[in-house]
Amino acid sequence: MDSTFAKSESRISNIETNPNFKCLKCLKCLKSSNGSFLKFDIGPFEIISKLDIHISILLVFLLTPSAFAAKAPQDYTYDIVIRDAVVFDGKSLTGVREDVAINKDRIVFIGQLPKSKAFKIIRGKGLTLAPGFIDAHTHSDFNPLVYPKLANKIAQGVTTEIIGNCGMSAAPVIGTHRDKIRSVWAREGVQIPATLPWTTFREYRETLQDKGLSTNLAGLVGHGNLRSAVMGYDPRPASPSELEAMKKLLAQAMEDGAYGISFGLVYLPGVYADHEEVIELCHEAARHLGVCSFHMRSEGAKLLESIQEVIDVGAKAKARIQISHLKAGGKGNWGKIDEAFKLIEDARERGVRVEADVYPYSSGYAELGKILPDELYLRSDRNDYFHSLIRRAELVETMRVYDEKKQFNWDSTMIAATASPHYQRYEGMTLKMAAKKSNLEPVKFLIDILADTQFEVSAFYFSQTDEVVEKVVGKPYVSAGSDSIADGTRRPHPRAFGTFPKIIREYVREKKVITLGEAIRKMTSLPAEHFGLKDRGRIEVGAYADLVLFDAGNLKDESTYEDPTKRCKGIQCVLVNGHPVFENGKLPSKKHGRFLTNS
Repeated sequence: MDSTFAKSESRISNIETNPNFKCLKCLKCLKSSNGSFLKFDIGPFEIISKLDIHISILLVFLLTPSAFAAKAPQDYTYDIVIRDAVVFDGKSLTGVREDVAINKDRIVFIGQLPKSKAFKIIRGKGLTLAPGFIDAHTHSDFNPLVYPKLANKIAQGVTTEIIGNCGMSAAPVIGTHRDKIRSVWAREGVQIPATLPWTTFREYRETLQDKGLSTNLAGLVGHGNLRSAVMGYDPRPASPSELEAMKKLLAQAMEDGAYGISFGLVYLPGVYADHEEVIELCHEAARHLGVCSFHMRSEGAKLLESIQEVIDVGAKAKARIQISHLKAGGKGNWGKIDEAFKLIEDARERGVRVEADVYPYSSGYAELGKILPDELYLRSDRNDYFHSLIRRAELVETMRVYDEKKQFNWDSTMIAATASPHYQRYEGMTLKMAAKKSNLEPVKFLIDILADTQFEVSAFYFSQTDEVVEKVVGKPYVSAGSDSIADGTRRPHPRAFGTFPKIIREYVREKKVITLGEAIRKMTSLPAEHFGLKDRGRIEVGAYADLVLFDAGNLKDESTYEDPTKRCKGIQCVLVNGHPVFENGKLPSKKHGRFLTNS
């Protein structure tokens, strides 16, 4: 089909006849699907029914496929017109100076509207207009409840977030997982509400929508939630009946609107899942057209084996695969990244639908306990074991041997957040600095802080290199994902406040790794298409009016490890579902985000 006509046909599908229209001699008065009126001068037709009206419209566009775009109803009053901005539609790599008109929550016209009226005119001269940015990897599951006034994503131009990543989601909360979920999130620095008024994914979705959302949310179901609900943290493969029970829970969540499943194969209890369990669950997700997102078993020593595992899962389950925060962690593994790319690109050529996301920082953020050897981290009684004074000498010796073998750089791990008042004084210090301040050797300080906080402490891990991050950012199948968590704590990762402007500042303007159009695509249409976010991530007629207007030449991240909550500069205006939610640094009192559903 001719591309111009295809665009025209999509516009036709969004137009209905005005029920008040009585003249059967022409088509000068039509009503769009969102209730607004458009006027056209397209000549006389004999109309006898709605079906005939649609056929007549189709005939007009067959004859003049560019009529809609070429001639705008200048005397019509829109809700909002963004005028004279350089528009990047999310797909094309170049921008075009155009006006964009909005009625209610949808884009209704793109082109030149020099004389049209609107209830609100937004001046875009000298600015770039893009689809609202989509954060492809976040942990904002509880943000509307625990940080309701936080605007860190909106202030970056983010209008949609993918939540429920790394095998941990806010729902479902069933069986033994109700006793586990608080500690799961506390280990990452998030203190969730003491009582959760939901059990199912649907109930969770409705609770958050009623509370009010700053951004749109699209949720994945955490594999950890499913496994914990069915078999607790038992360190063994699932039985056939247990696997069926997990699949049933997943199917229900997908029917309730979830966009897929996420795995945290380095975390409890996901680390106990074997390959067949993962394949079966991904096959179930694929049956419901869902995505399968992976925090892989290794991002360091066994990076290549882990990538091959998720590629195999995608091929066997016929599922879309998202590799979370693609990286090569640890100096000895940095050189593996090129081979990792080859594995992914070869799989894509074979038809495996695998993509990835990246945050533009050289440090990660996770629970501090991940620094331990598996023999300690995976112990089901680890809290009691670390508290036992009788076994303390044995524990210290085990850690000393591990330290000698691994040659830890105690300066490469920084304490991020903990709820313990005693240990909050060490937030922002490396383990070496904190141990020195406590007059302890690093091994003993590490054991003490984990024991005294019951492992509820998070950390920054400086295990990556800027050169590898740069390579990952440059790949066309890699979206932008902040991996933000604990955004409202005293010391979140700066990526929670700076990911999107940092990509444009550093990798577009300064290093010229990618173009502005490529960066915008990574932040908009690429994740929208992979996750199946209908009518999002594009600037086109009929799409939702999620938009960001910014100064591309001066957009700059301001957040640092020392001052991680500092807002970026250069975002002028953000719209969510047709409503301005951020203008000149100010937020409205009403929230306009929606909890999106995969239906």
